[in-house]
Amino acid sequence: MVTMPPFLRRLAAALAWAMVTATAIPAWAATPIMIWPVDPVITGPQRAVALWLENRGSTPVSMQVRVFQWRQADGKDQFDVQRDVVASPPISHIPPGQRQMVRLLATQPVPPRSEQTYRVLVDELPAADPLAPDGPASIPGPPERANADAAAVAVRLQIRYAIPLFVYGPDTLPRRLADARSLVDGTAVLEPDLSWDLKPQGRASQVVLHNRGTGHARITSVVWTRSGASAAPPKDVLNYVLPQSQMPLDVAAPPSPGHTLAVTVNGREAQLPRASQ
Repeated sequence: MVTMPPFLRRLAAALAWAMVTATAIPAWAATPIMIWPVDPVITGPQRAVALWLENRGSTPVSMQVRVFQWRQADGKDQFDVQRDVVASPPISHIPPGQRQMVRLLATQPVPPRSEQTYRVLVDELPAADPLAPDGPASIPGPPERANADAAAVAVRLQIRYAIPLFVYGPDTLPRRLADARSLVDGTAVLEPDLSWDLKPQGRASQVVLHNRGTGHARITSVVWTRSGASAAPPKDVLNYVLPQSQMPLDVAAPPSPGHTLAVTVNGREAQLPRASQ
């Protein structure tokens, strides 16, 4: 049995997560699109980041890029219309075998020592008349906030990708970038502060992560341990918990009391305490 290296498992999970909101359509209808990076950030004096769209299909494709504010409430992702970060150009027409750069531009200053969170939605537009006034370009928000009319229009979408975007204030970095750079005195490094708890869900219990820190948490692996031994093989996941938020974790409840939750958070291994302790 061939075992996939951990970094390949994490990459595969990231690519899969980028497509979790894809519209359900026949496989032949979707144009093969490669998008990178899958975890863009905007930090420092350069208030923009490049997002690349590559058409690996045999026919031209039109793509629409929109940016929404991303927050978490009551254990669910919420998306809101905003104007602080814009995509330029918002619509791209990409010939077969070609790529297009879309700039994600922060138009407003971000307070120091803060992280702002967004979700970038990349839609493949219908081949016929992609710029029609009643097409997806006129939808004011994502499908989670759409009304019945917008839902009907969404059926016309070929495929949708959802990508996280994090924007930082001056002299502020997330831990994963701070580890790779020589920090200047006074640089604030934002980190999550995680704990877990159990939430009743019918006759079972749901594992919930709490983040009381100043930076987001990207969870890519989870396992229950006891006395240093794993109760089962680590499970590859892709869960985000934004600052001052709580979200359910894609893992079963501990098999018995006394277990510790071990996770890979932002690329680092960590043992999480229980919130009630």
